[in-house]
Amino acid sequence: MARRVYWDSCCFLGLINPTEAKHADCMAVWREATQRKTTIITSYWTFAEVFKAKCEGTAKPLDEQGDAKIEALLLQRWIEPVLVDERIGTYARRLMRLHPECKKPTDAVHLASALVVGPDEMHTYDGSDLLHLDGKILAVNTRPLVICTARPTPPPPPPPAPLLDELEKDEGKEKDAT
Repeated sequence: MARRVYWDSCCFLGLINPTEAKHADCMAVWREATQRKTTIITSYWTFAEVFKAKCEGTAKPLDEQGDAKIEALLLQRWIEPVLVDERIGTYARRLMRLHPECKKPTDAVHLASALVVGPDEMHTYDGSDLLHLDGKILAVNTRPLVICTARPTPPPPPPPAPLLDELEKDEGKEKDAT
């Protein structure tokens, strides 16, 4: 089963802007998604929010050609959009009241969307609002929501040594001790 990650707008901006420090990690997750190892979930709010080349600071909006590329990017089959409806809007407002560290309505919409779908992780680069909430809020699957920067799937641990090999090592240690 594919890993499910929620991306806020900053992850998409990091993906399309190779000068951003987050580009390599976002690109690694994107590659996993193209291979169907990861599903990227995002709010339809992202479709409005990704209109400039950077997430933080002053940035000029993308031109119309850039706009068309963003639309194509967000419509890939490995992207699962979440509808911003009354439930998400109400939940976002309540989250801002309950968690003062979530100061911006846009971040609250992303957080509410992630909590409703219950992904394995929520990826963001919003250190002032969202990253502080890592593990502090339960998603619909009743697990604490992991909120972190974009990161590829960790490699699996090496397989355990065969049992007989382990027993031989232990016997060798016992013989050395005597």
